[in-house]
Amino acid sequence: MGERVSTAAGELARRLGRIETAPGSDAEVADRMLRASGLSLHGTVVQLVRSALDHLDLAGRDVDAHEFAHPTLIRSAITTASTALWLMAGPVDEQCCRTLQFGYRDQVYRRQYLEASRAGPGACAAADMRRAELLAAARALRPGLGERRFHAIDSDSFIVAQAGLLMPPDALGGPDPATEVLAQWNRLSAYAHGRSWAAAEPGDRMDCADVALAVAGAAVSRLEKLSVAP
Repeated sequence: MGERVSTAAGELARRLGRIETAPGSDAEVADRMLRASGLSLHGTVVQLVRSALDHLDLAGRDVDAHEFAHPTLIRSAITTASTALWLMAGPVDEQCCRTLQFGYRDQVYRRQYLEASRAGPGACAAADMRRAELLAAARALRPGLGERRFHAIDSDSFIVAQAGLLMPPDALGGPDPATEVLAQWNRLSAYAHGRSWAAAEPGDRMDCADVALAVAGAAVSRLEKLSVAP
C-alpha cells in the first residue's frame, strides 16, 4: 500500500507541475485581479497541493505505519488539499476573495508567532501592514467588507466538508465524498490529537490515504480546468 500511495502522489505532483495558466483562463484572470496584492490563486493552490502530496509521499514511505503519526500525515494532506479546492470554488471574484482571506490569515498566524517569539516591533508592524494591505485589496473587490468577517475564515472542518461536496460523486469509487471525506478527516483528527476512540471504531471504511489522494486529485483537476482558456 505504501509504495502505491507514494507512486500516486508522485504522479499527481507531475501533473501539477505541468499546469500552465493560459491567457484568458479563469486562473489567469484571477491572478491578474490579485496582482496588486502580491498573491496568486495559482501559486497558493500549488503550494497547498504540494503540501498535501508531500505528506502523502512520506506516509507512503513509512514501511511500519505508526499508529498516530501515519494518520496525522494523511489528515494534513486532506486538510491542505481541501483548502485548495475551497479556494477554487465559485466565480473568479469569490476565488480572489478567498485567496486574499487565506493570505490574511497567514499574516494573522505569522503575527502570533512573532509575538510568541518576542520579535521586535518592526517585524510585528510589517505583519500588521501586510494584513491591512490584503484587507484593502479585498475591499476593492467587495466594498464595505467588514474586517471581522474577513478575519473569521471558515474552520478546517467546514472547508473539508465543502471539499467533499465539491468533488465528483464517483470520486471515491463507491462511498459518497460528500460524507466520506469529512468522516475520515474526523477520525484522523482523533489520532492527530491522541484520542482513544478512533482505534475502537471498526475499520470498514475505505483506506484514508485513498481519500486524501482523491481530494488532491480533485484539486489538481480543478486547477487544470481553471487554467484552460475558454
